[in-house]
Amino acid sequence: MIVLVALTLLVALLGSAMVSVGIAAAHVWKRGPWWATIAGGAAGGLLVGAFVRLLGIDAFNLLFGRAPSGMTGGLEGAALGAVAGFAFWVASRRTDARLRGKVAFAGALGAAAGLLIVVLGGHLLGGSLNLLAHEYDQSRLRLGQIGLLFGERGFGPVSELITGALEAGLFAACVVGAILYAQRRLLERRG
Repeated sequence: MIVLVALTLLVALLGSAMVSVGIAAAHVWKRGPWWATIAGGAAGGLLVGAFVRLLGIDAFNLLFGRAPSGMTGGLEGAALGAVAGFAFWVASRRTDARLRGKVAFAGALGAAAGLLIVVLGGHLLGGSLNLLAHEYDQSRLRLGQIGLLFGERGFGPVSELITGALEAGLFAACVVGAILYAQRRLLERRG
């Protein structure tokens, strides 16, 4: 469990850092066009998603002689980064809304993107872990208890949809919230 949590935190931190840097760089460089923040977020997500997937596949090939197919990667990362970029662009334009409302909007948009990714056949972290558990017979990783919460026998399609929505919603909300908070702190320091 500790290894799984540590790996998840590492991937989440790396992903959020790259997407945030992409969004911030695009926002500073182009000063606000909607497409720039979306492209910056997508580029950051694509880079980290592709890197983590490549690293994971190489590690599994090295250690076990084969790697699972269908794991999350660059396309899913680009989609989540683009959604976070769009949510930030919208949130930064809304002067009437509080930070809480902007973060909630980003979370809702991210959750919708997570659902769409899974519906279109992609996998986020929960789905990727489920693929790993089924690919390696000796694995002690079991996600069946999550499925029980949703009336499934094992980690099924409903479980993957819900965990995908939760993952993506939390990711987008945290990225947008962190950028907006940092932006507000910078403005307060400047006077």
